[in-house]
Amino acid sequence: MDKVSKIRELLRNITGTDKPIFDFLLMEVVSVEGDLCRAKIGDFIIPDIRLASIEGGAENGLLVTPAVGSVILVADISCGNLRGLNAIGYSEIESLRFHQGSTTLQADARGIDATVGSSTVHIEDGKIRLGGEDNGGLVKVEEVRQSLESLKTYCETLREAVSAGIKAVGAGILANGTTGATAFLSLI
Repeated sequence: MDKVSKIRELLRNITGTDKPIFDFLLMEVVSVEGDLCRAKIGDFIIPDIRLASIEGGAENGLLVTPAVGSVILVADISCGNLRGLNAIGYSEIESLRFHQGSTTLQADARGIDATVGSSTVHIEDGKIRLGGEDNGGLVKVEEVRQSLESLKTYCETLREAVSAGIKAVGAGILANGTTGATAFLSLI
C-alpha cells in the first residue's frame, strides 16, 4: 500500500468513516402490498420496503400505508446494502391502521372504523354507525333543531292563548282582565 492510501486509511479509522452507517433515502412509492411496498430511486425499483418497523409489526402496532406516487423517507438499516429498508416518513398517506389487543382503528380518506372488543363505530360521509346501526344512540342534530323549533312555536302559541283567555274571562280579583294577563306574561 502506498503512503497516500495508508494515510487515507488511517484518517478513515480516526474519523470513523470506515465503519458502516445507516443511510436514509427519498424514494417514490410504486406499489403497496400488505405491509410492504415497492419504491424507486430514479429508474431503479426496490421491492420489500417495510411499512411497519419490524417484520410482522403491523399485527400489533401501527401500519402507515403511503399513497402510490408519493415520496417516502426510507431508512437503510443494512448500512448501504439496500436490504433492511423501512419507511419512516411519508409525503402522503393513503391509510393508517392501529391494532393492539382487541382494539383496532382504521382510517383513510373515505372514513374511520374503530373496534374495541365487540363494539364498533363507523364514520363516513357525515354519518355515524354504532354497532351496525346508523346514529344508534347519537343525536341527529338537524332533527333535534326542527323539533325544538316546533316546540318553541307551540309554547309561544300556548302563551298567547292563555293570555288572551285571561284577558277575556278574568280569574278572581288579582287576575282580572288586563291585570291578570300582564301578571301571567311577566312570569314566562
